[in-house]
Amino acid sequence: MNTSSKIFAGLLIFAVLTSGCETLLDTDSDRLAFPDEHQLDSPEDTIYSMVGIFSRLEKLSDRTILLGELRGDLMTVSENAGLYLHEINNFDISPDNPYNRVSDYYSVINNCNYVIRNIDTALVSKAEKVMYKQFAAAKAIRAWTYMQIALNYGTAKYYEDPILAIGDAGNYTEYSVHELLPVLIGDLEPWKDVEMPGSISLGVDLTSDQPYFPIRFVLGDLYLWNGEYEKAARVYYDLIEDKRYVVDDRYSSTWTVDNGVFVSRDPENQNWIDMFSIANREQITLIAGSTEYGQGANLDSLSWFHQEIIPSEAAINIWNRQVYYHNAAVFTEGDLRGNLSSYISPEDIGDFDTDKEIVPGSDNLITKFTLMTTTTSKAIAVYRSRLLYLRYAEAVNRAGKPNLAFAVLKNGLSSATMDVDTIVPRAEKFIQYTDTSGVFYDYTNFEDIAFNQNIGVHACGCGNVEYSTAYAIPSLASLQDSVLFVENKIIEELALETAFEGNRFHDLMRVSMRRGDPSYLADLVAEKYTHNKEAIRSLLLDETNWYLE
Repeated sequence: MNTSSKIFAGLLIFAVLTSGCETLLDTDSDRLAFPDEHQLDSPEDTIYSMVGIFSRLEKLSDRTILLGELRGDLMTVSENAGLYLHEINNFDISPDNPYNRVSDYYSVINNCNYVIRNIDTALVSKAEKVMYKQFAAAKAIRAWTYMQIALNYGTAKYYEDPILAIGDAGNYTEYSVHELLPVLIGDLEPWKDVEMPGSISLGVDLTSDQPYFPIRFVLGDLYLWNGEYEKAARVYYDLIEDKRYVVDDRYSSTWTVDNGVFVSRDPENQNWIDMFSIANREQITLIAGSTEYGQGANLDSLSWFHQEIIPSEAAINIWNRQVYYHNAAVFTEGDLRGNLSSYISPEDIGDFDTDKEIVPGSDNLITKFTLMTTTTSKAIAVYRSRLLYLRYAEAVNRAGKPNLAFAVLKNGLSSATMDVDTIVPRAEKFIQYTDTSGVFYDYTNFEDIAFNQNIGVHACGCGNVEYSTAYAIPSLASLQDSVLFVENKIIEELALETAFEGNRFHDLMRVSMRRGDPSYLADLVAEKYTHNKEAIRSLLLDETNWYLE
């Protein structure tokens, strides 16, 4: 079969397969594909098969943000919002809500299952098993999607063979979140060192490497949810080290200070928000799609043009109560990742650099989705570098290393930081040590010159926080108290850095489950409500109300 015929066959298979999955696990179609006739045995086959998976992922992009944020404390709805958004915000989601379609998740899984079942992993080219990368990539996307189902619906029906006809849909094992975790971990662990596939162009703004989910990131998240903190830290670190991901000052916002007086936000260095362009190394994994051929950018419209989803006052208060440091003696209120960055206030719209028309209104506007929309492409960031460092911090903190975790926030992980025992004590960085030497844990060595660029994540909006004596771990009675203090700071930093990116509700779930305390989530989420705050809090004290039906 020549290349063009294989491409056509691959696309035809996935057109049939995906059209038959619209009501997956509630199937009323007898359409089927013919897997025995279409083994994926060439790179061309798998490239276009992966494009089929990406196209199904695109349907999940809006709901990933809306279900992750409207149920959290940082995003809310305006008076302009439609019924379905109000339902999500009020934890009263009807079965016909378009953001409540579990079949769309299973459609992604079914496409992954097809690739995993039919790909020829034995194919060798230039002494390399060339199909391993696509095989592993499909497994990573499948694991991520299964977790989205379990975290949003409480359980997931697990199956590994593609459903190709109505008769294939049978009785599958249904796992809770914590039952599913070891299953997914066992499936991914053998593939954690496999590189993701190479890159091809998917249009003006996108390349095919951007929609891939690194196995180490997915596996780290699974370990984190499963309470295996050192394993999580290790795979996060391996990804950081392998790809030399850093938190550098190219994407931080600063004040211009003259003789100790804060004059203006520095126009030359006002670029924290610039990292949200699609073609940016900060973005590790995108769910992306096209804005051509009449396909709109829905999140862009909901946030910018129609102003239906807006920052909550609770979110704005988190940014406003931070302290920006020029040095230890010169500081002012506010985190620069708030107004003019993550959101923009109506009075400041004229100062925001954009070529997009803004509909006048009285609400604060979320900016991130606008910046990730171009004339041809739209995307959401699932994974990015700073989220990776914050997840690493969460893992090492729970592994009993709160000072190392806090250094991610305040100092940045570099040789200069790791060399100072008062910042990171020797017991937290060395598995063996004396007064003069030590052997790093296999997930704490940041001596490589590449990491000299690292700054603290908190510094990206709060200036030279390394000089602050106030931004520090206080003297506490026990290691556990320090761990809880730092964990609270990490969750706060996730709000400051990753607001509106789809993670918030699940971040709060994870910490609440870890602490065995549903009031942690309930108290924070209830803060954004006014007239029904106590009703929402009471509702969320029951964990069964965290899930969709």
